[in-house]
Amino acid sequence: MRLRLLTAAVMMGLAPVAASNTLDAYLSKDTAQFTFITDSAAIGFGGADLSFGVFFNDDSDYMLTTGLNVVGVPAGEQPLTFGVGGKAYFGFIDTPDDRFQSVALGGEVRYTIPANMPMYLAAEAYYGPRVTTFGDARDLLDASVRYELEVTPGARGFIGYRYLEADMDRRRDYKMDEHVHFGVRFNF
Repeated sequence: MRLRLLTAAVMMGLAPVAASNTLDAYLSKDTAQFTFITDSAAIGFGGADLSFGVFFNDDSDYMLTTGLNVVGVPAGEQPLTFGVGGKAYFGFIDTPDDRFQSVALGGEVRYTIPANMPMYLAAEAYYGPRVTTFGDARDLLDASVRYELEVTPGARGFIGYRYLEADMDRRRDYKMDEHVHFGVRFNF
């Protein structure tokens, strides 16, 4: 419980850092994730998205993430955007009492569906191999897909699926998330 409160306090403290911020939250039957996204100008490197997140599940597993992602639109008037970047993961597995850290590289692709009400299909994946994963884990895979619907210019609702797995020393292929989730994304 203290970890949840500490993370929420840190994320709220970061809110006034930049003018364009995003809060992304999702819930499933067994998991929850809250992510704060801001412009990387807050750390002196503009033009990228800087994210801070907390994930937890009903097995009392927790994970903190931070990432840097650069997003761009290809030349021409295409409905696709692409992003590449990296994330650092800090995981705390309850049973058995395991800890891990991973530096993962990956990216995202987003397709804007042409319609009167803006809609999007998005997919992202990050992989941390054995060489950049430490502690009680050997590697990490984090992949998700989602369908987003913009209900107002500053708010989107979404439904998605996330597959989050760490290859642990004691438990091979430990799945922390493998669920359909519902969420909201607020831009402020």
